[in-house]
Amino acid sequence: MIFDAGVILTTKRLTLRPFEAEDAGELLEATRDPEILRWMPWAPGHTLVQARDWCTIHAHANPEDQLNLAIEAADRFCGAVGLNRAAWASGRVEIGYWIAPWARRQGYAAEATGAVAAYAFAKGLYRVELLAATGNVASQRVAERAGFTREGVLRQVLVIPGGRSDAVIFSLLRGEEP
Repeated sequence: MIFDAGVILTTKRLTLRPFEAEDAGELLEATRDPEILRWMPWAPGHTLVQARDWCTIHAHANPEDQLNLAIEAADRFCGAVGLNRAAWASGRVEIGYWIAPWARRQGYAAEATGAVAAYAFAKGLYRVELLAATGNVASQRVAERAGFTREGVLRQVLVIPGGRSDAVIFSLLRGEEP
């Protein structure tokens, strides 16, 4: 199995679409935000060349394992949502997201997460997992708003710019969608 190339998902307010070269500038701008710098290991020192390479090459590199989509609201790039580490045989995949500072506190992350989880279930996956650093309360709230169930804490599982972090693991099973 693979994720569909060029897939576009829509919700009431969002378009979730493949990354484009034109997203690089706003992606780079978002990497200057203190919250992005705190939690995303790829963000510190990010350059325009790296942002453009992500948007045009790396975001689309491995459809058997991952799907990365830009989040767009009101015709503006707002962040990213993606599926990673797809284990097709066991029906599991991990979801992740981040939201640019100009688009926060509007429910976009939960809305995008719900749409991408529904896509994963439609592709035949059974379980969507979500990891949020124990200190990243905002990300944990997104998981809860998207209907995910808190299962426990995984010790030192996440690499963040400051080193390693424990993570709360959440899951959503097919049929549990809100």
